Amino acid sequence: MNKIIEIQTNGDSDVLKVSDVNLLSAGKDQASIKITLAGVNFIDVYHRRGQYALPLPSRLGLEGIGEIIEIESETSDFKVGDIVFWTSTLGSYAQYIAVPVNQLTRIDSNITLKPDQILPLLLQGMTAHYLANSAYLVNEGDTVLVTAAAGGVGQILVQLLKAKSVRIIALASTIERANYAKSIGADFVGTYQDIAELVSEATNGAGVNVVYDSVGKDVFDSCLDTLTWKGMYVLYGAASGPVPPFDLMRLNPKSLSIRRPSLGAYTQNYAERVARFIELAELAQTGKLKYPAAKVLPLTQAKQAHDLIESRTYSGKIALDPWF
Repeated sequence: MNKIIEIQTNGDSDVLKVSDVNLLSAGKDQASIKITLAGVNFIDVYHRRGQYALPLPSRLGLEGIGEIIEIESETSDFKVGDIVFWTSTLGSYAQYIAVPVNQLTRIDSNITLKPDQILPLLLQGMTAHYLANSAYLVNEGDTVLVTAAAGGVGQILVQLLKAKSVRIIALASTIERANYAKSIGADFVGTYQDIAELVSEATNGAGVNVVYDSVGKDVFDSCLDTLTWKGMYVLYGAASGPVPPFDLMRLNPKSLSIRRPSLGAYTQNYAERVARFIELAELAQTGKLKYPAAKVLPLTQAKQAHDLIESRTYSGKIALDPWF
């Protein structure tokens, strides 16, 4: 049998239910994985709420680490016993899962991090990596604005940006969380009520070159106003809700740009996933990237995990252990 978390309807965290289902064998070009840890991410909340609609009933969770126990592929070099991760296979809140081999990435034995240390580097860490290196190519001396800077993506993003010698304005929901962002490299910090004042102080009124925002609706207008000429708004999440439709002519006076990226677009092939993961893992192993290990809860406490991530009071990764 396979213990899973599923939803029959959309709603608050009470709709998350534990079920036992039959264990299915791997299909063509799939691997069956015994899951070690499943990652909890805000996109799972969007799926649960129905903001990103799924056919119902549906299983939840996209990300995990585990061991291959069966594989059905004539072309893959994966083998039984390999330790692997994935970031885009629905149904990862479970004990077992079948994952297409083209979505798997091997964790080599030279990676000495433990699973609860690796998990923050996957969906969250690689998101921070593509934001800092690909979605917008920052230049030395740029000033950047980062929302949710104490969150799972934000705290890694701040450190990656700091290594590029840019000035960082970090925003968080409380001054305590903002001060945490300062302790890991942000130059100016404050809460969302401080946006205009902080940016004016940091840039002498000139504005920022790029905004990295995962909050969405509640701060969109304020953050858009902070951009300097030819600045870019990188909107990679919507914790407060989706940004309503708006008139694109608002971008015209300062020739602004908006990008709405996704991790999938920046990890489309094995080589790209490996390159991003290896760089992050090496930074972590050498102490150049610091973050808390994942907070691990039993699979049966998926509701509590969702409540915690929605509270926006926890700064690290949250994981579910299906064998706890």
